[in-house]
Amino acid sequence: MFGYVIANLEKLNEAQRQRYQQVYCGLCRALGQRHGALCRLTLTYDMTFLILVLSALKEEDDMHTQAYRCPVHPMKKRESAIGAWTEYAADVNVVLAYYQKMDDWVDERKITALTQAKIIGTQVETVCARLPRQCASVSRGLEALSMFEKEGEPNPDLPAAAFGSILGEVFTPEGQEENTDLYAFGDKLGRFIYLMDAVVDLKKDIQQEKYNPMVFVDSTRHEAILQVLMADCVEAFSRLTLYRDKELMENILYSGVWARYLAARKGDKKP
Repeated sequence: MFGYVIANLEKLNEAQRQRYQQVYCGLCRALGQRHGALCRLTLTYDMTFLILVLSALKEEDDMHTQAYRCPVHPMKKRESAIGAWTEYAADVNVVLAYYQKMDDWVDERKITALTQAKIIGTQVETVCARLPRQCASVSRGLEALSMFEKEGEPNPDLPAAAFGSILGEVFTPEGQEENTDLYAFGDKLGRFIYLMDAVVDLKKDIQQEKYNPMVFVDSTRHEAILQVLMADCVEAFSRLTLYRDKELMENILYSGVWARYLAARKGDKKP
């Protein structure tokens, strides 16, 4: 379910695009330094958004930029921005990527997914020792999702809530546990991501006879349901006290998160 929480780059100004790229590059560097070069392949913009949110809660900007030589783009130095939450996001990224690869292996028997999971899995135990609460939430949420899948649960709210609980905990690291607005935001965003993913994958899942709770919902209601979920998410977001990057994050929530849905819908309309 990675790849939904992204920016609409066309609607960002140059300063916002630069900031976004710097935070993304900082996350990439943290992944390599903490978990090895191969774990950099798990890099996502989703966790870049997490860094932006958590960093914006503090009045003083602790992000520091540094020029470096990227092994993927070696011809020109790039800039990374690393702050207090970059390493945390890198750890979470590894855990979520591991479970996603395992899910791909179980569902589709992709050898590449299993190979990647084994590589990433060497880091998971270390991360869970550092983040026991978050890892326990991931485990509980995924167990619930597995149960709903096996039982063919027709109510999409139930699996969406299970995934929401995962992101609720992920969005409240140590030091933020009592921030109910922050938990609510992560929870609402997780619910939206789960059902957005279900809507985007619906035709493929039907063809492959895979569980998808949105098959039980009239397709004419899908977009309205997603809009209501995002409205709940934005309402929770509006309650956060943010000191910077708010317009960048609003771009992601108001526009970027819809990119894959709009692309899928455009594909459906092709003759």
